[in-house]
Amino acid sequence: MKLYSLFSVTWPALATACLFPAVAAVAAEPDADQLLRRMTDTLAAAKSLSFSATREMDAALLEGRQLAEKATVTVVVQRPDKIAATAESRNGTRRIVSDGSTLSLLDVNANHYATLPMRASIDSLVARLDDKYGFTPPLAEFALNDPYAGFRSNARTVTYLGRAKTRGGFLGLGGVECHRLGLQGPLANAELWIGVADNLPRQLIATFNRADRPQLKIRFSRWNLGAPVSAADFAFSPPKGAEKIELWSTARMEAAAR
Repeated sequence: MKLYSLFSVTWPALATACLFPAVAAVAAEPDADQLLRRMTDTLAAAKSLSFSATREMDAALLEGRQLAEKATVTVVVQRPDKIAATAESRNGTRRIVSDGSTLSLLDVNANHYATLPMRASIDSLVARLDDKYGFTPPLAEFALNDPYAGFRSNARTVTYLGRAKTRGGFLGLGGVECHRLGLQGPLANAELWIGVADNLPRQLIATFNRADRPQLKIRFSRWNLGAPVSAADFAFSPPKGAEKIELWSTARMEAAAR
């Protein structure tokens, strides 16, 4: 948060101030929820958008993994019902595509894919996948048609933490001035950085409410709120030789484990 300095005054003004002490003006702290709504309104207003992000997850958040994972994620959206996301890491490349009527998932390294009939908006798609299969498209919170509702359903309180600049490139130059918001929820507490000038998400650090305090860190880049998209961006054709597999629900996997 900026520090405010006192302006110098002339002697007559100083004398007057001594006789009639002025009350120092205190800058009002920004409304955290209003800043969150401004960010989500900016995203929701885009009929099509694309962005990239670097996502780092501690091993404790990855089932069966011993090492943290760093992935590059790209997302393309056409509202209200189309989304395509790709996540690339040292563990492989995965892609999820919904064209508004069919959901397709591809594990590039294993050369496996699955398809599901899924006629739904992006918001309904995310809710159904989470409820039945226990996963969602990467960074789906930022692609929803109503992202504000999504954030507030997971955050009990939103507080203002001040301003800071993101880490820039060479020698730290080129950082973005941001508002920092604290989002407190039952599963995790997060710090969300929002660009002061453009109201866009710049980074998010979530610390989960567990004994080992694992973290998820996301740094956003390459926002385009007028991305030129076409049907080809959401079309899926399985690679040559790819094997089609059945996607098991969470309930079926739990039953098989028992």
